[in-house]
Amino acid sequence: MDFLNVSTFDSPLDGRPPLKTSFPIPLASLFLRCGYLLVLGTCWLQAAPDAQRTWQPVTDYSISFPGDRPNAAPSINPFDNFTHLGTDFGWMGPGQARLDARAGTIRTKAEGEWTGAWHSLAGLAIETQRTFDPTDLTGLGGPESARAPALAVTVDARGKGELRVELADAGKMVRWSRTMMLSPGERTRHRFEIPTKDLGLLKFINWVAEPGCAAEVSSIGFEVARPSMSDEEWLLRVSLGKLRRCHDAESGLTRDRAHLPAGAFDSVSATGLHALASAAAAAEGILDRELVASEIRRSTRAVLSMPRAAGFLPHFTRRNPSGLPEIHPGTEFSTIDTAIALQSLILAAGVLGLPDVTDAATTLISDLDFDLASDPAGWIGHGFAQDGTTPLASQWRDWGGETALVLALEAMVPNRSPRGKMKPGGEVFRGVAFIAEIQSLFYPEFDRETPDAISGNNWPTARRSLLEKQRRYPLQHWPESPAARSGIFGLSGGESGMPGDGYAANGTELPAIRWLHPHAMVMGLALSGRTSFSEGIRHLSQSGLLFPHGLPENIEIGLKLHNPMQGSLNAGFESLAAYHGWRRGTADHIDDACRREPLMRAGIRRFWAD
Repeated sequence: MDFLNVSTFDSPLDGRPPLKTSFPIPLASLFLRCGYLLVLGTCWLQAAPDAQRTWQPVTDYSISFPGDRPNAAPSINPFDNFTHLGTDFGWMGPGQARLDARAGTIRTKAEGEWTGAWHSLAGLAIETQRTFDPTDLTGLGGPESARAPALAVTVDARGKGELRVELADAGKMVRWSRTMMLSPGERTRHRFEIPTKDLGLLKFINWVAEPGCAAEVSSIGFEVARPSMSDEEWLLRVSLGKLRRCHDAESGLTRDRAHLPAGAFDSVSATGLHALASAAAAAEGILDRELVASEIRRSTRAVLSMPRAAGFLPHFTRRNPSGLPEIHPGTEFSTIDTAIALQSLILAAGVLGLPDVTDAATTLISDLDFDLASDPAGWIGHGFAQDGTTPLASQWRDWGGETALVLALEAMVPNRSPRGKMKPGGEVFRGVAFIAEIQSLFYPEFDRETPDAISGNNWPTARRSLLEKQRRYPLQHWPESPAARSGIFGLSGGESGMPGDGYAANGTELPAIRWLHPHAMVMGLALSGRTSFSEGIRHLSQSGLLFPHGLPENIEIGLKLHNPMQGSLNAGFESLAAYHGWRRGTADHIDDACRREPLMRAGIRRFWAD
């Protein structure tokens, strides 16, 4: 067999000189001019006959470099430029001056030395301990029948010259490589079957433009076999994989975004949601029970080690030089994030029978000083500034699930007569979807058709009303849009557009919002829509949005653009809502734990005394 000596790609991000190590790569033997490789022999891993095939982008350069921005290669902002896998990417080779990143493609000029792009497949490139199993794209493990293996690599490229795609391990050794000869006028999708089971654990996918190659590369990804299971279970698995991809098992804390380094910007509420969703999955046999119990205990220890203000936890943390979490500069000690984290841990402990975790959460709740967090009239504040003593000006007054979770937490404090209040009205702030549904991730009682004792509202009626407004919104404002025609909807909190556009809380009260959040659609249909939940999942799948690595952060109404950011908070919402939707009408481990746990019973009695 012929071999070609090729240098490894530059060491990314760490500022050190490029690593150059020669190693042999087998040359591709045959390829079709239409872009489909003829592989000698048979594919090492075939999809089951009834398995569906789907596409998982590694990166779509129209998203990373959409064309209306001034940045061009090799300038990359690691906070805004990331892959669909929640990882980083960058340029390599001595010919990087050949690269240009504009108008949704990466272009290479013909003149110059070899160059290309590397893309981490798991975590950041410098996190060599995090690897990618091509037989298991959801990352959940388990039996082969439940896994989603990669069947082929796809490259969307056109131009003229020799372009190579390769898969490499954490040591930057190429495990598989194919070369395509680009010819002007040819179709752009190139598909190469891969020997999935023989590749081992991977770390990088790269493309290399050889000298003389003038190419336009618009995307790379994997063709994936979806296992045979219900749409509801598939949504749960891909959402859970997305959430767990954000988690750092070593620290016990969950990153706010998957593409951030561990300990740089961790989310306390998402840490709780990760524990609860993983506990439910372990109870269902999807994850290893002992592994998840260990993870939950580590998360609990991390929460116990955090600084607190009047007993309340930070919203976001970072790792200090001693390795302990501290409040992240510019953020706050938060009553709602404390409520989400502690009620998640209580339920996770109840699902898996972890009395030590329950005891730790009970201790944390006993230390909460709601008098310091409330004004004389009983309105509970959002928390405290970074200094831990200055109360935030905002208060929990609006009707909805966030206020409800804070009020439930207050009712759990021993020897306290709760005083917190909530306005009546039955309408959430701006019509933001998640606010109407978040409480039902934890408590089944909010499905009761009787008015609650605090606001006097019928929660299911109000929630169904907002769900219907959410459904109608694309039809009212964008009736000819692909989103409206495809049944895609959802206005909620999250990134407001493409990477870098920032966070927004959008709802049905705002006109002409073009960016939709799929977590809102999942929450509304799974928790309030019920009978239309399966139909909604099919709409997402048929629109090409139900990726093996999870739903995108948001979707533009034209369904051509989306933000692939893997954010842990919305991944937590998606995972728990999908679990309840999957288990609707059958044994639901979270609901059962809520009905058993004394602290959760104390919380819900604020709303229904019986």
